[in-house]
Amino acid sequence: MKLIYFFSNVLQFQIYRALCTASGQYVPQDPSKPLHKCDIYRQPAAGNILKKLMERGTSQPWQQVLQEVIGEGRLDGSALREFFRPLEEWLRNENLRNNEYVGWIYDGDYCKHSIETANLQVFGGFYNVAVELQLTSWLVLTISCLISALVHHRQLR
Repeated sequence: MKLIYFFSNVLQFQIYRALCTASGQYVPQDPSKPLHKCDIYRQPAAGNILKKLMERGTSQPWQQVLQEVIGEGRLDGSALREFFRPLEEWLRNENLRNNEYVGWIYDGDYCKHSIETANLQVFGGFYNVAVELQLTSWLVLTISCLISALVHHRQLR
């Protein structure tokens, strides 16, 4: 994926949040007006911001245009995270409810800052794992591997 697509995705959510805030469809501390439920259709305030952004085109650096129009002059991924937060919470709860393993083995130190800032928990040596991997899980995996190896070996004969 090209860097420009990554950049545009992040910027898209940043602008979307500004449009939603301006139209009153999104209020950061109001749970009844979350970002993911914002509808800017036929919202004059959102349309005016979008018009200002489009009028500038490439006549000025994007950082300057963004700062003047929405008050943010830097690329910021927090709007993207905020938009998908309900989905992230739902997935985390579903994984816990279904005892699904998600993540990688925790080595005790690596990425400690990332774990703490992302509000991840470490269970049984794994990030975001619902429960510790039990002996039965390893046993099932081992048996599956042995069966696959036997089937593959017979096919080679």
